[in-house]
Formats: sequence, structure tokens, C-alpha cells
Amino acid sequence: MVQRNEIVKYLNEVFAEVSFPDYSYNGLQFEGSEQVSKIAAGVDATNEFFAESIKQGADFALVHHGLFWKGAEWSRLDRINQRIVKTLMSGDLNLFAMHLPLDAHPKFGNNAILAGLLKAKVIAPFGGSRGNAVGVLARFAAPITLQELNQRIEKAIGPIATSLEFGKKKIQTIGILSGGGWSSVTDPLVYNGEVDAILTGEIVHQAVAACRDRQVNMISAGHYATEVFGARELGKHLAKKFGLEFVFVDLPTGL
Repeated sequence: MVQRNEIVKYLNEVFAEVSFPDYSYNGLQFEGSEQVSKIAAGVDATNEFFAESIKQGADFALVHHGLFWKGAEWSRLDRINQRIVKTLMSGDLNLFAMHLPLDAHPKFGNNAILAGLLKAKVIAPFGGSRGNAVGVLARFAAPITLQELNQRIEKAIGPIATSLEFGKKKIQTIGILSGGGWSSVTDPLVYNGEVDAILTGEIVHQAVAACRDRQVNMISAGHYATEVFGARELGKHLAKKFGLEFVFVDLPTGL
């Protein structure tokens, strides 16, 4: 057993190096048990996730997508929100959410982990101004074909959802921005021709013309599927550091 506040303090220290504006209210979002014995990690803060975490005996939940968002604050405790609160209270479950900083973290971040799985070295920030870029630009030791890149992605993440092939047939630099990162096509590095391909979670209609105009490849492998890595690795790390049990609650959305 360990004190909840000790875990929260440590998490705040971990993410201090990637602290920048976010539209999630990051941090401890629901205060449960003061004593923690088991951590559950997952992607989305849903009633199904809370119920399964409690069933697995967890008393501290770590997620990427939390309950509370700026501009979409809860305005009432309707029957849906009441159900969520009741579930959390039934298990005295703490909820800690970390959104963009968990994408951007150099060790536990979704994007840095994905670069490693693809056998590429992170060389620069990607996807936004350099001060708050969430993604990473990574380089392969030698150029690989689009086919080989797709094979590496499918091995590391799962099936490819969409592939926009408007760029080079040989890939050496790849911009990685998990989740809904299609808008990273507007990064100046892409405009300047320094990015051969972009890997993200989901692609929308507007991305097609932007990728074609900039002559860059963009591949999506699922919003959920590209964002399981950070929460899972951080949860494992916390469990090892504090001598706790750990479970990853995998609830794929198919998107």
C-alpha cells in the first residue's frame, strides 16, 4: 500500500518537463481511496473502464482521456454523470488523467514509444510550434519502402485504417502524432519537405487535399490503437516504483 498523494506528487513531477496548455483538466480528477494497492491504466475514462478496473481490484486509475475538458465542462449531474460518479464512489477509485503531456513525454509518451517500436530515432519535435509540439519527428537509419513502413506499423500497432500515398516511395523521416493528429500536416517541417510520411491515429476528409498539395504520405492506424502505449507503460512504471499491482484495461473502440 502507498499513499495516493505520494503517487500524485510523483506524476506531477514526471510531467513537469512537458507542461504546456491543454484542453484537458489534467491531474487528479476524482479523489478516491487515500491508500493505493493496485493501479489500472487505460485510454478512456468511461463507466465501463471504471467498472472493470474496480472488478480487477484497482483503487487508482490512470487514463489518457479523462472526464473533464475545457469548454465541455459538466454543467449538471444528469443520470449519465450520476452513474459515472456512483461507479467511482462504489470502488473508492482515484482517477488521474493526462492528455497531451502523455503524448509528448520523451519516455512515456505515445509518440516516443511508437518511434521506438518502428525502429526510428527521435530527432525533433513535430506537430505544432516547437514550444508545444506534441508529436515527434523520427528518422530511420536507412530509407525504407512504404510497404516496409506499413508492415512495421501493423506489427507495432495493428491494422492500418487509411493510407494516403502522395509522397516519396522511400521513407527516411516520419512525423508521429498519435490520436487525432492529422492536422500535423500543416507543420512547417512538412511544408519544407523535411517529412516523408506522417503516422497518426485518424484521418479526416480535409487531410486529403492538404497531403496531396504537400506531397506527403499519411497513414492512420486508429485513434485508440495509437494511444494505448503511454498509459500502459506509465502504469507499469508506477507499479514497479511503488511496489503495487498493475492491470491494463483494454477496451478498443475500433476507431
